[in-house]
Amino acid sequence: MQVNDYETTQLLISTGKEIAREELKNEKAFLVHEHEGRTYIKGDWRPMLDAETDTLHVATLSGLKDFLESNPDNLDLDQLMVHVVDHETVKVRSIPVGGHKQRPVFLTAKALVPEHMFCKATRPAYYPPSVFIPYLQSCFAEVEGDDLKTVIRICGNVDVEANVNQKDDGMTQKVATRTGVVTKSEEEVPNPVILYPFSSFVEVLQPARKMVLRFAGNTDEGAGAALIEADGGAWKITAMQSIAEWLRKNLPEEVRVIA
Repeated sequence: MQVNDYETTQLLISTGKEIAREELKNEKAFLVHEHEGRTYIKGDWRPMLDAETDTLHVATLSGLKDFLESNPDNLDLDQLMVHVVDHETVKVRSIPVGGHKQRPVFLTAKALVPEHMFCKATRPAYYPPSVFIPYLQSCFAEVEGDDLKTVIRICGNVDVEANVNQKDDGMTQKVATRTGVVTKSEEEVPNPVILYPFSSFVEVLQPARKMVLRFAGNTDEGAGAALIEADGGAWKITAMQSIAEWLRKNLPEEVRVIA
């Protein structure tokens, strides 16, 4: 009787080990499920996606154009879509492919846009002329009919007296500006001003943006200037339209552009 119990125990142990080995083997095995033409990984039913190539990255629309014209990856241009995502991003995508309808991104163009000093109307940030003027000169395009020169001139001549000599009626603001070595005059600050900050790709005309120019300061800290966006982001739509127009004009005809 004791022998039979021993043999039974050994048989159970051996069977258990064999089951454990099979379970481990199954865990290591790459098993998938098929459902309606789509492949899923066994266990948690995660989609088994098709392999995709790495996305290339460029900083200009010209780089995107060169990629499609030379077509080093032998892509079917009829199956591509150039998607203008926003004012500074364009992606070359595929039409949906595979069982899970993936949209591989072959190339992304991301514009190099400088960091701007714009602020919110509820929390204006004022910068001294020594900082603000170089910023205006380096981060804005000079376009005929804009207010860039006027803004730079006023910022360069603004002065703050002991009583902060400025008048503000909510629509316009008047500040004291130097007109000579010692004389000063009261000058009306135009608002809103039309400026063309670098905001998109270099190949397209930078979108015009309405900005509110404000001044503040005291005798301890000096004068400061602030720019507040005043068009509700409408310039982004204009920039996207300019990008799409450039792409349609310069890319191969069979490539579709979506903006």
